[in-house]
Amino acid sequence: MKGVSIPLPIEILSEPMFREELRALMRGYSGLYALYRGKRLYYVGLANNLFWRLHGHTRNKHRGKWNRFAIYRISKVRFLKDIEALLLRVARPPGNSVSGNFHPDADVTKVLKKIQRNQSRTLNRIKRTLREKN
Repeated sequence: MKGVSIPLPIEILSEPMFREELRALMRGYSGLYALYRGKRLYYVGLANNLFWRLHGHTRNKHRGKWNRFAIYRISKVRFLKDIEALLLRVARPPGNSVSGNFHPDADVTKVLKKIQRNQSRTLNRIKRTLREKN
């Protein structure tokens, strides 16, 4: 993590002095951002250019639905999509239409279900064997 902010008011994106400093602070960084409506998380996203992505959300379908934002600059871009997917799965913000997607091999639930099926078969074989002996 190369930088993090507390939730900041949307107005600083358009206030000239803050705007230029924010652009400089975010320049060259990819990262994640969170949009809030008051204290409630509304949306989570990732961006290669944090400033312009946030600025875009003041004009797109999310306009008027959030009033604060937080940024998380990340140096290891390789894991950015995984971190976003994790946040979306955990937080389930109402502004995101899709939940986070992981590689199919990452679904531990499938592995656990397979173990459970194998254990059930083994237990059923033991149960049948014990019934036959009686």
